[in-house]
Amino acid sequence: MYWFLLVGLCCFCGYFAAQIHLEEDLNKLMPSARNEDGSLKLAFADLRIKDKTFLLFEGLNGASTDRITEVCDAFIDSLQLRAAASGENGQLVSDVFYRLSDDLLPDAMDYLLGHLPAYVDTSLYASIDTLLTREHFLRQMKQNRTDLTDEVGSMFSDYLLADPMGLRNLLAHRLNPLAGGGGTGGFRIIDGHFFVPDSTVCVAFLTPCYSATDTGQGASLFRTLNGLIEQFSQTASDVRIGYHGTPASGFYNASQIKHDLTATIGISLLLVLLFLSVCFRSSDTLLLLLSPVLFGSLFGLALMYFLKGEFSLLALGIGAVVLGVALSYVLHVLTHYKYVGDPEQVLRDQVKPVCLGCLTTIGSFVGLFFIDTPLLQDFGLFASFAIAGTTVFSLVFLPPLLRQTSHSLNRRAFAVIDRINAFPFHRQKGLLVAIGVVTVICVGCFVLRGTHFDADMHNLGYRAEQTTYSENLLRRKTHAAEKQKYFAAAGKTMEEAIGNFTRLADKLDSLQRIGWVKGYTHTGQLFIPLQVQQKRIDAWRTYWTAERLDKVRHLIASTAPEVGLNPEAFSPFFERVLDDYQPDRLYEAGIIPSGYLSTLMEQSHNGECLCFASVRFANDTLHSDRNVYHRICDVIAHEPHLMVLDTYYYTTDTLKGMNEDFNVLQWVSMLFVWVVLLLSFHLNWKHTCLAFLPILLSWLIVLGAMSLFDVRFNLINIIISTFIFGMGVDYSIFMMNGLLGRKKDNRLLNCHKSAIFFSAVTLMVSVGSMLFAVHPAIRSVGFSTLVGLVSAVVLSYVVQPAVYEWINRKEVNHEV
Repeated sequence: MYWFLLVGLCCFCGYFAAQIHLEEDLNKLMPSARNEDGSLKLAFADLRIKDKTFLLFEGLNGASTDRITEVCDAFIDSLQLRAAASGENGQLVSDVFYRLSDDLLPDAMDYLLGHLPAYVDTSLYASIDTLLTREHFLRQMKQNRTDLTDEVGSMFSDYLLADPMGLRNLLAHRLNPLAGGGGTGGFRIIDGHFFVPDSTVCVAFLTPCYSATDTGQGASLFRTLNGLIEQFSQTASDVRIGYHGTPASGFYNASQIKHDLTATIGISLLLVLLFLSVCFRSSDTLLLLLSPVLFGSLFGLALMYFLKGEFSLLALGIGAVVLGVALSYVLHVLTHYKYVGDPEQVLRDQVKPVCLGCLTTIGSFVGLFFIDTPLLQDFGLFASFAIAGTTVFSLVFLPPLLRQTSHSLNRRAFAVIDRINAFPFHRQKGLLVAIGVVTVICVGCFVLRGTHFDADMHNLGYRAEQTTYSENLLRRKTHAAEKQKYFAAAGKTMEEAIGNFTRLADKLDSLQRIGWVKGYTHTGQLFIPLQVQQKRIDAWRTYWTAERLDKVRHLIASTAPEVGLNPEAFSPFFERVLDDYQPDRLYEAGIIPSGYLSTLMEQSHNGECLCFASVRFANDTLHSDRNVYHRICDVIAHEPHLMVLDTYYYTTDTLKGMNEDFNVLQWVSMLFVWVVLLLSFHLNWKHTCLAFLPILLSWLIVLGAMSLFDVRFNLINIIISTFIFGMGVDYSIFMMNGLLGRKKDNRLLNCHKSAIFFSAVTLMVSVGSMLFAVHPAIRSVGFSTLVGLVSAVVLSYVVQPAVYEWINRKEVNHEV
């Protein structure tokens, strides 16, 4: 029955744990920023514009533009072929926008002439009136003759003959957004390709088939890119190829997290297991040690599968550290068995402290459930389930297995540990004074200076060398002192979004006049709302009266012959003026290349329509909540239907609020632990205070040390603070259990101390290794966790027995 139940549960948990989808979406890092009605302010994951990746082809050693474009074309052809063959669903790349079609300009001219009145603002008619003079027509006819005889003009003679007045000069700025100006970086068009102003770098825009934050699916694309870049570095060494963008940053962040977790925690765990196998000197010790933790992990993942169906890979990586708490319970059971050799005695001595430690530790994670961040919620749930599963296995399934194994141990190693445990640290006045001084300093720093929370998510990201070089190169070659962010006008329909863009343009114009905004894409000049188009068409019809048309005929007839032109050649103008114009949607006309159109507008996956503006601002104003960029964001974001396409902006205030909520929840968790301890010690407040003392002091020491060394909390290491708190709870409970139970069994305290020693060594090595991680988010965990573990061990080993002896100083003196 025992084996049937054990194998059945393991198979059940293992099967459903294997079904869970490990989500690599970096959006899990982001807390939800919501409007007052509870709707999301910005569903960043639903936007495709964030998925753009910039491909840069940098000419080296004086490479010509022809050579650069040749390499660009060959590279993109190879990429599209390889990406189509590599994707699981047939392709990896949705679109690569790297050159303009030869038909683009004629098609654009045809469309503009076919919808000319829609692009003539009513304010221009005053300027058109100034053109109806002989002097202007004579100058324009001379220009028309010159244009008609040059190479470009001869190709577009039909358009020139339809515009004898030179209206094209008034409307020229309307084509700037389509040509790439007005804030998109000022690219030059050479042979249909996009070049920076000095013509040394060619730029292409790649859109993956996957979301930028879904680094799991995007990994295949960047592996393909890296392989091609390596290949072209051999065959085209005079052109350096690089890339950057949100998808690339997400890929390298996820890759570095996996590498760091493997290289730091993985290697350190191997060292720890080697140390434990040497100390316990039993071939099956490692299996007994890892089985409960493995079962707890499968149990946690299985329950996460039933609750959510998916689980954040980052939360799983951080949760692996917290399994050290679960490992502590297993170590207590195994270590105790090595001393007493009787599973039943182990249960009698360990059930109460292990269950109490499990309950209080889970209580310390409960606060995470109430924070509106998927990463924290996933972490809290998984950690709680895993600890509960490990505890159940350690107390129910592990003891029967102990009967079948030897309780041999490395007596020399345990003798050293016993000597350390027997040393009266708690009676060393110098040590107690030193601990008191450190505690006072840390508590003082915390009280006077407090701790700070770093709400800037940019500081948690890993910046790969290759993407950083590419990003800096493009910025240096375009607007060296400026950065660029997207803003948007939203609507239920694209027409509504275009209409709302007018308000966005008005705001940006006013901000540009005061110097905050350096430039932006005037998308509103390209896409005209249908209602506005109809008003302009009506104004066009009203303006061109018979009298004005007769005046134009007379002016053409009197000026065209003077420059050698036939007045009859300009008859298409009158046909165009009298055409039956109708409003039209340019974004549905198929004129603008899809790769460029996607940077101007899109319909997100949730059905919301957005019209974008790329806004340039000073480069040195990005990472502060009191800078020009945030002032711009504040102006835009507070307007209805206008938004900032930057999750970091929306989540900064949310993160700060989350930090405040977490502080409150942490103290609530402490209150919960206090109540549980008070009940477990049968309302004995002295024993409760003594058990709670290391918990409280270790937490205050961590806060003080972070304040003293100016280490800030962030979204990642704030999670681990619950782990520090949980370990302090466990060490304190087991030490208190040993102090109270020494009258019945003097070995109990020594067993608990040995287990705490093994647990502390295990966790210090594992967590200390994280200080050597490359990823900032992983590295930030190391300091606070290591300080918390050391303080928890020292306070439990030294201060707790010292205070216990002082409280019971009137009793018969005996060794502790």
